[in-house]
Amino acid sequence: MKSMTGFGSGTATKDGITCTVEIKSVNARFLDLFIRSPKQMNPFESIIRGMVQDRIIRGKVEVSVSILDAGERPRTFTINSVLRKQIQELLVQEEFYDDPKKVPLQAVNSISNEWIQQQDTPIEEELLSDIVKESTTQALDALIAMRTAEGQHIKQDLLERIGTLENIITKIDTNKAGAVEAYREHIKTKIQEYLVSLEASISEERFIQEIALLADKTDITEEIVRFTSHVVQLKNTLADANSIGRKVDFILQEMNREVNTIGSKAMDSNITEFVVQLKCELEKIREQVQNVE
Repeated sequence: MKSMTGFGSGTATKDGITCTVEIKSVNARFLDLFIRSPKQMNPFESIIRGMVQDRIIRGKVEVSVSILDAGERPRTFTINSVLRKQIQELLVQEEFYDDPKKVPLQAVNSISNEWIQQQDTPIEEELLSDIVKESTTQALDALIAMRTAEGQHIKQDLLERIGTLENIITKIDTNKAGAVEAYREHIKTKIQEYLVSLEASISEERFIQEIALLADKTDITEEIVRFTSHVVQLKNTLADANSIGRKVDFILQEMNREVNTIGSKAMDSNITEFVVQLKCELEKIREQVQNVE
């Protein structure tokens, strides 16, 4: 079980080239991946994207890539002869010199040094690919370690809250029989009073059947059984090492459904109070689960 919140960084150096990758992630329904990198790293963004997608399922993930070139590679020089001659002729026109050929290079440089162009030897793609992969792997390892550690804290909190759910549903189960019987007696009294007021009567057998039908509508045994089953499913899901966020969301929806049904059927103030407590705990669990991958 992992959280969706975390941060990780990695640095790799080879032949004077240093690549640093930083990855941070926060909550998101799906995987939203954003990569910021220098222009020279654009060809390698697909590699980074694939590495992230292989290891992260959900979350808004931001990747920042930087390159530091401290290597001593040979440089290439190009002379712009046209620009050099233009500068020399300009200096003759302005009567600083009387012959373009006699204009020294130092004088040309004083006007512009762009007539000599230099460029570093391009970094080999294989070299860049290697250090990008290494630094991205380090960053992902650190990110996932942080997400896993945070996930364990969330899991512990969820298990404690699930224990609270189990205690509450047990109390509801304990009180249900008395609640149904109390409601049956309440209905019986009301119907008898109503019949007396109307000066009417029905057979004893029919009377008992009607009372039983009305009382059975308040029976919450099935809802308690299903809720307990969902609790077991929830605990088993939390033990799964894979992405569980969406599955837990679904289970919580089903648990809320059962609690709402219990609340609508139960005609007992104690059970109503327990239902409120269940809803509060389920909402707290739902909030926590929003941060689970």
